[in-house]
Amino acid sequence: MTDDRALDLLEARLRGLAQVADPVPDLVLETARAAFTLRTLDAELAELVHDSAIDADLVLVRGPGDPDVRMLSFEHGTVAVDLQVSETPAGRELLGLVTGAVGDVEVEQAGRRTTVALDEAGRFVLSGLPAGPLRLHLHAEDGTSVETSWVTL
Repeated sequence: MTDDRALDLLEARLRGLAQVADPVPDLVLETARAAFTLRTLDAELAELVHDSAIDADLVLVRGPGDPDVRMLSFEHGTVAVDLQVSETPAGRELLGLVTGAVGDVEVEQAGRRTTVALDEAGRFVLSGLPAGPLRLHLHAEDGTSVETSWVTL
C-alpha cells in the first residue's frame, strides 16, 4: 500500500470517528448554509421590469395573449433577460433571450442550480421545471455578476 493510500484511509477512519464521537451541531450547519448563500452578495440585481401576469393592462395587437404563457423581462445596466414561461405536461418550460451577458446561465430553483449554455444569439431553453420560486445568475460582458430578482412560476 502506498503512503498516500494509507494516509487517505487513516483520514477517512478519523473522519468517521469524529462524526460519531463529536458530530457537528445543527446550529453550526445552519449558520454555514446561511453564510454560503452570501457568496453572491456582491452580484448586481437585474430587476423585474415586466410581468405579463401582473401587467393585465397590456393590450396586444391581436387580442389577449395565451393565458398559459407568461412573459417576464429583467434589466440591469447593459444586461437584459426576456423569458417566456409555458406550461407543458412535463412541467414549466423557459425560453430565454439574454443580451449583454456571456457564458452560461444558471437557473436556481428550490436550492438546486441548473446550468444552461447560451447560443450565439443569447438564447436558451430549459424544460421540466417545477412550480416555485426561480432566479437566474449571469455574467455581464464586463465580468460583473448579475442575478435576477426572484419570481414564482
